[in-house]
Amino acid sequence: MTQPPRTTESISRDHATLRDLMNQIKSRLSVPDRATLAVALVGHLATMMNSRQIAKLVDELAEEAERVQDVPPTRRRESVPEE
Repeated sequence: MTQPPRTTESISRDHATLRDLMNQIKSRLSVPDRATLAVALVGHLATMMNSRQIAKLVDELAEEAERVQDVPPTRRRESVPEE
Protein backbone atom coordinates (compact mmCIF):
# COMPACT_ATOMS: atom_id res chain seq x y z
CA MET A 1 0.00 0.00 0.00
CA THR A 2 1.38 3.43 -0.96
CA GLN A 3 1.31 6.16 1.64
CA PRO A 4 0.91 9.80 0.70
CA PRO A 5 4.17 11.78 0.83
CA ARG A 6 4.87 13.55 4.09
CA THR A 7 5.37 17.27 3.80
CA THR A 8 5.73 20.23 6.10
CA GLU A 9 4.45 22.61 3.45
CA SER A 10 0.99 24.04 3.84
CA ILE A 11 -1.29 25.27 1.12
CA SER A 12 -1.60 28.74 2.63
CA ARG A 13 0.76 30.68 4.86
CA ASP A 14 -0.10 31.25 8.50
CA HIS A 15 0.71 34.96 8.69
CA ALA A 16 -0.26 35.26 12.36
CA THR A 17 2.20 32.54 13.37
CA LEU A 18 4.94 34.04 11.19
CA ARG A 19 4.34 37.47 12.74
CA ASP A 20 4.44 35.94 16.25
CA LEU A 21 7.74 34.16 15.51
CA MET A 22 9.27 37.34 14.09
CA ASN A 23 8.22 39.32 17.18
CA GLN A 24 9.68 36.66 19.48
CA ILE A 25 12.96 36.67 17.55
CA LYS A 26 13.10 40.45 17.72
CA SER A 27 12.41 40.58 21.47
CA ARG A 28 14.50 37.58 22.59
CA LEU A 29 17.62 37.67 20.39
CA SER A 30 20.37 40.23 20.07
CA VAL A 31 21.26 41.49 16.61
CA PRO A 32 24.33 39.20 16.30
CA ASP A 33 22.20 36.22 17.36
CA ARG A 34 19.56 37.15 14.78
CA ALA A 35 22.26 37.25 12.12
CA THR A 36 23.48 33.80 13.18
CA LEU A 37 19.92 32.47 13.05
CA ALA A 38 19.40 33.98 9.60
CA VAL A 39 22.56 32.38 8.22
CA ALA A 40 21.61 29.02 9.73
CA LEU A 41 18.11 29.19 8.24
CA VAL A 42 19.42 30.09 4.79
CA GLY A 43 21.95 27.27 5.00
CA HIS A 44 19.23 24.83 6.00
CA LEU A 45 16.99 25.98 3.13
CA ALA A 46 19.87 25.68 0.67
CA THR A 47 20.25 21.98 1.48
CA MET A 48 16.76 21.45 0.06
CA MET A 49 17.19 23.55 -3.10
CA ASN A 50 18.69 23.09 -6.52
CA SER A 51 21.29 25.54 -7.87
CA ARG A 52 18.73 27.65 -9.75
CA GLN A 53 16.62 28.06 -6.60
CA ILE A 54 19.70 28.94 -4.54
CA ALA A 55 20.72 31.62 -7.07
CA LYS A 56 17.21 33.10 -6.91
CA LEU A 57 17.29 33.06 -3.08
CA VAL A 58 20.67 34.81 -2.99
CA ASP A 59 19.42 37.48 -5.41
CA GLU A 60 16.30 38.04 -3.29
CA LEU A 61 18.37 38.26 -0.10
CA ALA A 62 20.73 40.81 -1.66
CA GLU A 63 17.78 42.88 -2.88
CA GLU A 64 16.11 42.77 0.54
CA ALA A 65 19.34 43.64 2.36
CA GLU A 66 19.83 46.65 0.10
CA ARG A 67 16.23 47.73 0.62
CA VAL A 68 16.41 47.75 4.42
CA GLN A 69 19.71 49.62 4.78
CA ASP A 70 19.60 52.81 6.85
CA VAL A 71 21.22 54.66 3.97
CA PRO A 72 20.50 53.16 0.55
CA PRO A 73 23.68 52.33 -1.38
CA THR A 74 22.84 54.82 -4.13
CA ARG A 75 22.89 57.70 -1.62
CA ARG A 76 25.86 56.25 0.27
CA ARG A 77 28.06 56.45 -2.83
CA GLU A 78 27.10 60.07 -3.49
CA SER A 79 28.00 61.15 0.05
CA VAL A 80 31.59 59.81 -0.20
CA PRO A 81 33.93 62.77 -0.81
CA GLU A 82 36.02 62.49 -3.93
CA GLU A 83 39.80 62.70 -3.62
